[in-house]
Parts: sequence; structure tokens; C-alpha cells
Amino acid sequence: MPTRRQFSALVFLLAFGGAATEPAPAQDDQASAKIPESISRALSSSDHRPVHIVYVHGINQIGAGDSSTLRNAICGKLHLCNKKDWKYAGSDFPGKGEFAPDSDPPKLKYLGNDIWKTRDEWWHAAPFVAHYVIRLKGYSSPLVVDEINWWPLVLALKCEYVVSSEASLAGPNKGLLQVCSRKSSQDPDNIGRFYPWLSETVADRLAKMPAHAVLINRNLKNGLEDWGFSDAFIGVGPLAGIIRDGLRQLMVESASFDPNGADDSARMRYDWKSRLASGNTTDQTFIGVTHSLGSYLLFNTFNLENPPFKAAAELSQPAELLQSEQAQEDGAIQYFFERMSIIYFFANQLSLLEFTNLELTGITGEAAAPATAAAAPSPRRFNALVSRWGQYRQGLQRRTNVAGAPPTSAQIVAWNDPSDLLTWLVPQVAGVQVVNLQVRNAIHWFWVFESPLGAHDNYAQNKAVLHVMFAKQ
Repeated sequence: MPTRRQFSALVFLLAFGGAATEPAPAQDDQASAKIPESISRALSSSDHRPVHIVYVHGINQIGAGDSSTLRNAICGKLHLCNKKDWKYAGSDFPGKGEFAPDSDPPKLKYLGNDIWKTRDEWWHAAPFVAHYVIRLKGYSSPLVVDEINWWPLVLALKCEYVVSSEASLAGPNKGLLQVCSRKSSQDPDNIGRFYPWLSETVADRLAKMPAHAVLINRNLKNGLEDWGFSDAFIGVGPLAGIIRDGLRQLMVESASFDPNGADDSARMRYDWKSRLASGNTTDQTFIGVTHSLGSYLLFNTFNLENPPFKAAAELSQPAELLQSEQAQEDGAIQYFFERMSIIYFFANQLSLLEFTNLELTGITGEAAAPATAAAAPSPRRFNALVSRWGQYRQGLQRRTNVAGAPPTSAQIVAWNDPSDLLTWLVPQVAGVQVVNLQVRNAIHWFWVFESPLGAHDNYAQNKAVLHVMFAKQ
């Protein structure tokens, strides 16, 4: 039995992270491989092209602004800017397909109940991309952070069917009950979109329920497991197609974003389509930064194994219009990944989530299928989706065939704290170089304990991680 002092120390470490230390390379991977690209190198281009960090948040998100940790660390840890230098340049929302104005909500059900019951609820569930712009010290190229927010799409499920039921089992989480019962519109400071999925009356009643689980277990279950890891199950189920459609439309908006625009909001329309057609590689550079589940969702934008979700209002649209919209999204995806040479993973669940994509290599039943009839690998599988990225990079080089074309290989640099409960090594993928690196994100308590939240959340503010991303010695 732990003493009261030991118990107090554990509670403290659960609540707070800790100082990070230097990264250690994973012993079972190509840790000695060079990392050819960095954010600093991209910002140092002679033609001063804009550099975009496409940031996709992971599980456990509440509200917009998850990229603020990375943005503030670039200023505070690397001393390349002042935090006040970041300019919020507006947000964009999807507006086609199931996200078209006045569309009825998708008819998805949970235990027989509609997830979204009204158009107003569905409107508040739309994902969005927030744009932030800065010019760092010593660099003339503008740096853009395109922060993709998909968290509104999962709030209805988590608020109505997880947070509310957990209040009577483990005990109430008053902070999450407040989030689930608050309503605000998208405001100028980009706080986020919220909706009262639970009425104030219900939330107040649940908040008064007695706690049944012990403190640490209750906090871990309410937070990291119920509010956080539930996102992983939602993200690989039927809702994954809707999240994919939203992210594809947001990538169109990000490709169109021009940080050199003359208007105050810097949201001029950039002509990426002509650049894509010409194979021009010197117009913009994209670097992916994903946290946790965000890595899976980013690559899922390639996945068209199943047709995009069709809202009732969309079914009446002409086929030519739908094909045009599909072609525009496909073009934006190609434009992004052709010009993206590296993606940084801050923790990932890819190896675990691939259990949902096991391949069927034969037909079961009375007669076994012959070997020639073995099912082809599903394009939904992670390695097939990532390989498409490598193919885009190689295809661009073949089309341009000029000096200065991007390298044929694309690269994933995956950061993993071994004490992070929700990260796994990324397997090798054909056509893409994968480097797994280890890092410590929080203080170790005599090699017995490390804050689970600190281990999972502190990648973006770990100076050792930042030094690799910006090629700092």
C-alpha cells in the first residue's frame, strides 16, 4: 500500500508534466538515417516561397488552438519570434456534400439513436481549418500553420453517450460537463464551435452526482480514456468517411490560402490549380505535423475505397457537378502531398488501428478460394495509403525532370515517448522512409512512474524535438 506522501506525489505527477530530456533513437529502426528536410531548410529557400505546417490534432481535444503549443514553443524555446507575432488569419469551413448549407444531418445512429437530430446541431458539428501566419527571425519566407480541427464532429457522441453515462458510474467530470452544455459561435479569437449537447439542467444534475471511483482512476477514465481514446474508435468507424470528406474540403481551402495576400485577413485565393497542372514545385512547401490519431486521419484523405458520404440534399445535384467537386478535392490532395517531403508524428496509434484493417487473403466456407483469387490489399490500409504519398512525390519528379526537383523519397519522422500509453512504432512502408525516434516528455519518478498526460501531450514543447524539426544544433 502506498503511503499518503507517495499517493500525493502520484496525484501531483498526474496533474503536471515535467522537463523533457534529449531524445534517444529507437534501437530497432533506422535511427541513423538522415532527416533531409526541416522547417528551417524550407524557410531558407532562395525564392522565399511560403511554408505551410499542416497541423492535425489528435485525441482528447477540447476547442480550437491545439497548434498553439507548437507555435508558442517556436517562439519561447527556439527564440525565433515573439508569441504576439503570430497573426490569426481567419478560419474556413467545408461547404459541399454533407456539409453544404442547409443540409440535413447524416443519418448515423448510435444504439438506435440519431447522432445529430437537427440542422442546427449538424451545423455546429462541422470541422474547420484555422490559419496562423508569422515571419520568423532570420527567415524571409512566411510560415503558415493550417490548423485542421475535426473535434466538433465527435462532440455529440462523447457528450451525450460517454460523459453523461460516466457521471453515474465513475463520477462526474465537471469540466467536461461544462464543455458539453456551453453554446458559443465561432468568434474572432477562434475559441471554437460549441453546442449544448446536454442541457444546463441535465449538466447541473449530473455534476451533483457522487463519485464512485477513486480519484486517479476516475480522472484517467473520464479524461484520457473516455474523452480521449474514444476518438480512436470513432475515427476508424463509419464516421471516418465523414471526417475524411471534411478534411479533404479543408485541404482545398488551405491550398487556396495565400499568406502574401494584400487584404487584412491574408485570405486571398491562391491559384494552386495552375501550379498543379504545370508541375511547378517552387510555389509552396508543405510540412505535416500530426499528433496522435491525426496521423491516421491525414492519410485517410487518400482513401476512396468507399464513395464519399452522400447527404440527401446532394443526391439531387447533377452528376457533372459532383464529379467536378470530387476532382477538385483529388487535385488538392495531390497538390499537398507532392509538395510535402516530410511528416512529423507526435505519437501515433497506427499499429494498433491497423488491427481494424486485417486483410482477407482467401474465402472461408465449404470451398477454399484458389491462391489466384486472394483478395488484393485494401487501399484503406495504412501502408497502401502512405505509399500513395511516395508515388505522388516520385510522379512530380518524373513530370518536372529538372534540376532542383524534390527528392523521390518521402519521409516520416515518428516521435515516441516509451512511457506514452498511446503511441507505437511506425512500421516500414514501401516508397517512404520511416524513422522512429524516442524522446522523454516528462519527469520519471525513480523509473516507476511518468505522467501519462505529460508523456502523450508534451511532444510539441519538447526542445529536443524542436531542435530536430528546425535543424538546430
